[in-house]
This record gives sequence, C-alpha cells and structure tokens, in this order.
Amino acid sequence: MHHLRARLYIYDKWNKVIFVLVSLLCCINSYTYAQSNALEYNYETIELSCPSNDNEVAELYKAGLKALNSPKFYNVAGKIFFSLIERDKTLCDAYFYTGVSLTKQDKHDAAVSYYYYADSLATKSNSVFKEELAEAALRVGNVGLARKKYEELITDFPDDPDGYYGIGLTATSLGDIANGLQKLSIAEGLYIAENTWTPQRQQEVYLMKGILFIADTQYRSGLEYLDKCYNAFSKLDDFNANYAIACDELYKETRDGNYKIKIQEALSRIKDKEKLNDAFLKRFELIK
Repeated sequence: MHHLRARLYIYDKWNKVIFVLVSLLCCINSYTYAQSNALEYNYETIELSCPSNDNEVAELYKAGLKALNSPKFYNVAGKIFFSLIERDKTLCDAYFYTGVSLTKQDKHDAAVSYYYYADSLATKSNSVFKEELAEAALRVGNVGLARKKYEELITDFPDDPDGYYGIGLTATSLGDIANGLQKLSIAEGLYIAENTWTPQRQQEVYLMKGILFIADTQYRSGLEYLDKCYNAFSKLDDFNANYAIACDELYKETRDGNYKIKIQEALSRIKDKEKLNDAFLKRFELIK
C-alpha cells in the first residue's frame, strides 16, 4: 500500500475543530492504486489515443507493455516508452505509459508530469488519462490538480462515477462539503447502475460521507456513516479523530455515557498523537 506524505489540514468553523490528513486521500486512493498494479498489459487489447502507422513504434509499444507486467522490468519499460517520446513527441500514450512505469517504481513526482503531458496531448478527452493523472496528483499532495481533473471527468464523461467520487474524495480536504456529499450520492447511484458498487467502494464512500457530515456539524449522521465503515477504517487516525469529535458533540448534547466511552476508545486508537493540534487536545482534556 502506497502512503502519501501526511500534511495536517485544519478546518475551523463555529469554534469546532475538524482535521483531515492527506493520508486519508492516500488510504482510499490506495485501492485503485493496487488495482492498477494488478493490470495485465497487452498491446492487442489496448486502444491507443494517439496511434501511429509506424511498425517500429508498434513493436516498441509491444515490448514496453510486456515489460510492465514484470516488476523487475518496470525500469526497462520506462526506458522503452521514453524512447518512443524521443522518437515522436506527439505520442500521448508513450507519455502515459512512461507515467505508469514511474508509478510502479514509486517515482510519483516524475509520474505526474508524464500523465499531465499524456492528458494534454490526447487528440480527444481520455477518461483513463484523467483518472490516472488525478490519482497521481493525490499521491504527491496536489489536491487542486486532482480536483480539476475530476471536474473534467464529470464534464466529459457524465456517466462515469469516478469523477463524482473524486469530487467527494477531494472535498474532505478542500472543504466544499455540500458539493462533496452531493457528488458522492451521484457516484453511488452510478456505481450501482453499472454493477461496480463493491463492498470496498461502499466502505470508502461511507468514510468520506462520515467525515463530511461531521465537518458540517451533522454529528449524528456522520457517526452513523463512520459506524458503517468501522471495521475497514478504525485503525486510521483520521477516522478516530473524527469519531471522537462526533461522539464528544453528541455527549454534550445528550449526556449519554456511552458516547464518553466511545470517545476514550477512539482517542486510544490514535497512533500519531504528535499530529494532533492544541485545540483538538484541549477539547478532550477532561475526557480521561
């Protein structure tokens, strides 16, 4: 599982402090990242966005794609695709697969540039190019670029649920809560319609909805969604911090001792306590 560099985001509204780590984006994004690593690359089954009539180009693509299927040849694959770029700088697919090879080698900063060129050079909008660029941008913490590509996905491919999903995902960092919740509901409907509403995807959407509802001070709804994905994400610090906040607000409202117990349990599960800010810590000073 790939992990992004963690950066603490603070959302302060009505004296309520919510924080979301970029590691949350990574945790969710790692599912699609793992899927891409498991793909079988075959020249005969792909459709190039920038095709060429050059037979040598075709042979290089075949060799590069074959190399992508073996970890020990990822670097070789990258060199083959880069040679295609040097041969013809209009071959957007060569940029794309250079990015893929770099991603497989965990060279994420470099990969973003190649995905960006692939997306820019494509003769027509390509959903795969945009999705991979968005995911790569998240890996290096460029949430703004990822959001832009997800918005383009919605515009160019309105029936593709991944664009709406991406808006919800980035909303946990950018803070446009209502927009994020709306797009997640649309994504859910489209995933169900195309029969790709997998248990994994459900858990991810529940996590994002839970965090967004809590950020919007809808603590009861937020906690209900976090409970739905508890088994999948209760080891994640972001999950536990938001869980504690929701329980704290509900405890203040109801004085139900069960919420106090849940607060203590959630706080005890937070591993990287150095990331917690003073406002968060002060909130729970009396919860021992």
